[in-house]
Amino acid sequence: MKAFLSSVIALIILAGCAGRLDYKALDTHMRTGQCSLAAGYIKLHENDYGANQRLLFLLDSAMINMLCGNYKESNEFFHRAEVLAEDLWTMSFSRETASFLVNDYTVPYAGEEYERALINLFSAINYVKLGDLDEALVESRQLDANLRAINDKYEDKNIYKEDAFARYLGGIIYEADNDPDEAFIDYYRSLQVFKDYERNYNTPVPHAVLEDLFRTADATNRAEEVQALKSEFSNIKGLKQEEATGLGKIIFIHLNGKSPVKTDAKLYIPTKEGPITLAFPRYVVEPPHCRSGKVVAESGSHRSETETELVEDINKIAVKNLEDRKVRVIAKTLARAAAKQASIQKISKDEDVRLLLNIANTLIETADTRTWRTLPGEIYLSRLFVPEGKYIIYVDRCGSVEKLEEFADIKAGETKFVLYESMY
Repeated sequence: MKAFLSSVIALIILAGCAGRLDYKALDTHMRTGQCSLAAGYIKLHENDYGANQRLLFLLDSAMINMLCGNYKESNEFFHRAEVLAEDLWTMSFSRETASFLVNDYTVPYAGEEYERALINLFSAINYVKLGDLDEALVESRQLDANLRAINDKYEDKNIYKEDAFARYLGGIIYEADNDPDEAFIDYYRSLQVFKDYERNYNTPVPHAVLEDLFRTADATNRAEEVQALKSEFSNIKGLKQEEATGLGKIIFIHLNGKSPVKTDAKLYIPTKEGPITLAFPRYVVEPPHCRSGKVVAESGSHRSETETELVEDINKIAVKNLEDRKVRVIAKTLARAAAKQASIQKISKDEDVRLLLNIANTLIETADTRTWRTLPGEIYLSRLFVPEGKYIIYVDRCGSVEKLEEFADIKAGETKFVLYESMY
């Protein structure tokens, strides 16, 4: 019995030793404008993540450095995270079986499917901020490849098969790189995926996507290919290609709100030998307090403004992604419960001992609530076509106007990317 109790205590300790960063302290640094302290805080508390949350350390480091404007350092972390996530995703079954003995915390966190895809998306944004359009396009294509590989693994495919914003961003980058043909292809594909977004996440097709598609269709002699779409979306009245020629372009990317947090939902099934515990993760979404926004660019007497549009609802993608894999989660949870019960039956025929084991299992069994906590909840985008000049950028959100420190010095035919966050 002493050996048994020692084993139970060891399992409980193992189950509870998952690392935990104090995200409240991190959020405080970011909310008070102390971005460098936030990046330093993660580095200082690297060990707080624990051995099985190495991926989250890399992802948090990457995102906070990105928000601090350290785009090169951010991508170094993103690249390391991508390699680790791939290794963990393809790790051997023998390592995965450890989770059947205790809980999912006994194996390294490999990330949700959408989290792995967003590594490439944010890395692409870093590259456009660094002015490296070629590498940004590489990341955009890698995102597609990763999603295909993930969905090929399952019989029941996820709804999140392609990323509409990544496709649209790819079109913007191609156009900035003077390749309107490839830009048209990405704009067209992004429209198809945005239609899926509208059905699955209630994210409307952004007007900017349609405007850019119709404009590049004219520029590449593909007007006939989009004639039916022009009839379907007859309310879209964007610039024509000849009107955009000679103008610069400001692409404003807005990271808004915080991504959802996983919590532990437990189901207790009473039996004569004690309670059987089933634990499932679920997301808790905290919607941003402000969603609407307007971007204003001023240069001397010239003023341009446009509304921001939702291009990526990470909150809804996360929730739907978890729903998509619910069957797999339930199957694994039930299999673990059955395996534990079989082990309990083998350990002892004594009802009191089995009762004690089942009670101990209520402490050990817990859902995997690990998640990428530094993601935004939503991404908005707007773009402004402007004459040459040096522009001051203002953001008008819910009646509050903020002047950005960033200035956009635009030349004819040039594209500038501005990144703004209201996550904290």
